[in-house]
Amino acid sequence: MIGIDVLVLEGASASAVGTTVDVVSAANRIIGAPTFDLRFVSPESRVTLRGGLSATTHPLERAEPREIVIVPGLGAADAAEISERLAATDIELAGDWLTRAHSADIAASCTAVFVLAAIGLLDDRRCVTTWWLGGELAKRAPDARVLIEEMVVRDGRIWTAGSAFAHIDLMLALMRHFGGAALTDELANRLVVDQRTSQAGFLIPSHLAAHDETIAALESFVRSTLDQPHTLDSLAQWCNLSPRTLARRTTNAVGLSPLQLVQRIRLNRALHLLRTTTLPLGKISTAVGFADPATLHRLVKRHTGRSPGTLRPRTTQSNSQ
Repeated sequence: MIGIDVLVLEGASASAVGTTVDVVSAANRIIGAPTFDLRFVSPESRVTLRGGLSATTHPLERAEPREIVIVPGLGAADAAEISERLAATDIELAGDWLTRAHSADIAASCTAVFVLAAIGLLDDRRCVTTWWLGGELAKRAPDARVLIEEMVVRDGRIWTAGSAFAHIDLMLALMRHFGGAALTDELANRLVVDQRTSQAGFLIPSHLAAHDETIAALESFVRSTLDQPHTLDSLAQWCNLSPRTLARRTTNAVGLSPLQLVQRIRLNRALHLLRTTTLPLGKISTAVGFADPATLHRLVKRHTGRSPGTLRPRTTQSNSQ
């Protein structure tokens, strides 16, 4: 039997906790035997979740970490709330307990990823958090490589996931690793879940870039010149920065390299045109600065899990059938 510990902290995401229970319960039913043993652990014996729900837990002082440790999101919405939560006593106790989980796979979603960062578990690792906090995570974990466009990232024994509802993607990734592809496919079918690979479709570059005036101006410039070619050197020249400084600034602000930011802006515009117009894919590709429609098709498929045609307005889809 594989032991799964859910480290539930005060104010944790109720949806993430519930998702964990539902996925593990469904997995055991599909397998037909209690293969995964779920246990709630916390610094306190009872924890209040976000929204007023509560959970009874095993105190950390009497619970040795088992094979898998899952940390649901903290329920914090911004950098100030994250700082406040990380300074709390329960986070300190949880961090000490996590550092003892030497042989466990440790998985965190959304703002719980910041707990792993605070105790150094993300150093020299790839990771992800919710898209609008990617820059903040990069600041707090400068030795980590934040891949903000990914939905779930595994680096060794550390698993991280994006925003709150990416917790189900995290659970499916864990089930695939520990239970196999067949189990995961059946889980996705029963729970009616698309196995997404990216949260790029939810990113809003202008929101992310607002934390740095120079990068915000660059974002506006790129948005207004999508059909023009952009290189790292040309972008750096426009910002009056060295390419190296520009790369550092964009990473801190949005969790992306300058050219990744350009691609993200182009893709966002292309997705908008696909969903709101009947323009052919070739014209959309040209309008947003992609070399050819095949490139745009691949990017849309990669970041949304769907082909461009399925994103068209309903009337367009009907007319094409």
